[in-house]
Order: sequence, then structure tokens, then C-alpha cells
Amino acid sequence: MSQEDNQSVNMNKIISIINKAIKKCPQYEQSQNYLLESRKIVLFNEGLRDQIFKCQDEIRLIQKELTQPSKKLRRKANEISKKYKCSNCEKNYGSEASLNLHCKIKHAFSETDSKTQIDHSFQI
Repeated sequence: MSQEDNQSVNMNKIISIINKAIKKCPQYEQSQNYLLESRKIVLFNEGLRDQIFKCQDEIRLIQKELTQPSKKLRRKANEISKKYKCSNCEKNYGSEASLNLHCKIKHAFSETDSKTQIDHSFQI
């Protein structure tokens, strides 16, 4: 068989395959703009892909927040019992350290003076 005969046989096979595929396809409508429809589908798929990527990013952030230890919750000021009282300005504090810091900043006392102030504040 010559090369031309092989090409014509191959061409006939290709044409028969195309004809079978055309018979399986729905009827072509002249009024339908298939190029426009295909562009709409491509744009729609790109939009869906973007939404999927956004959702995946949100999922990663949520998983990261769940796996990482969250910030320690602190008590509110009204939940702290303030039993340490400053003798100079009558402010109350929840800890001795807070009272000492207050005395250093506001009243310029030394640590020993502020500790004696605390001892005096507890005497009845």
C-alpha cells in the first residue's frame, strides 16, 4: 500500500469518527452564540475557582487559630477583689505588687516605706 493510500484510509477513519461524534451531539442551532456561551462558562468557572481559593484560605486561618494557643483571658477590673489600700490616696489594688508600683510612681516612696504603709493599712 502506498503512502497516499494510507493517508486516504486514515482520513476516512477520521471522518467516520467525526460523523459518529456529530450524531451523538445535540443539534446545532444557528441562533445560539456558542462562543459567547463558552466564554460565560469559562468566566463562571474562574469565579468559582476564586471562591474556592478564598474558602481554602479562610479554612487555613481557622485551623491555624484552633491549633495555636489563644491569648490568655484576663480578669476584668470589677472581678478582682481589691484588698490592698493605699494610705495616701485611698486607692484600692488587687495585689501588693500593684500597690507598690502605684506608690513608687504616684507618691515617690521607696520600697521599704511602701511596705510599712501596707503593714499599717492592715492593722485595725
